[in-house]
Formats: sequence, C-alpha cells, structure tokens
Amino acid sequence: RIQRELMDFQQNSPPSLSVNVRADNMNVWVVTLNGVEGTLFEGEKHKLRIEFPREYPAKPPSVYFLKPTPRHPHVYTNGDICLDLLGKGWKPQITTRTLAISILSMLSSAKEKGIPPDNSNHADNAPGRPQEGWLYHDDHC
Repeated sequence: RIQRELMDFQQNSPPSLSVNVRADNMNVWVVTLNGVEGTLFEGEKHKLRIEFPREYPAKPPSVYFLKPTPRHPHVYTNGDICLDLLGKGWKPQITTRTLAISILSMLSSAKEKGIPPDNSNHADNAPGRPQEGWLYHDDHC
C-alpha cells in the first residue's frame, strides 16, 4: 500500500506539495509544503516527516514538522501537529496524500500566526509520538 500511495502522491498532489523518499526505506517520507499564494505562509517552505508503523493503515503514520516549524496555532514548537486525523479521527481509508493536503489546508486557512496555548506541555517532548488521549484544539480545549 505504501508504494501505491507514493505513486499517487507523486502523480496527483497539488504543486505546493512534493515528497522525497530514500530508496532503502519506503517507510519514512519527507514532504515539503510550499506556502500557498495569498496565505500567511506564502513563500515559506516547511517539511513534514512521515513514518509508517508496521500496523499501517490500521494505525496512523507518525507525522510532524521538521525544524524550523511553522508558527501556527495547531503546530507545537517541537513539530507535533494538533490534528485529530493523526489520532482519534484516523481512518484506514485516509491516504498520505489526503493527509498532507489536510495539513496544507490547515496552514493555508490560518488567520494568524502563533503557537498553541498548551505549547509548554509539548515543547520538550520528542515529536511524532502516538496521539492517544489528546484533546484537540478543534474540540475547544
């Protein structure tokens, strides 16, 4: 499935997304997001690290921003992304391309730059851990 998703990503993603995968490890992708014209992130480039667990697609991939992270109310300074699709909202039908598009859309729809109000609870953690038990900002935490 990961190989099929890589082909789909390369062939069908919007021009503001690109992917780099090492030939010796298909389970780790680096996705570059180029800020969309007319948004707060226009002209900026940010990279996501995506790692697929053995249980994929039953479990979501580990997804986080590499540094420097974008200043966004749903992106912690350690790179973690507060997005329910990476936790309780995950469904095996979600593809890596649609997940990356969702993250690009999240950035593009931002009305202001900033960090999450609970950033201090996450800032020192290693990024990309499973989001079990997270309360998402969209749930008004």
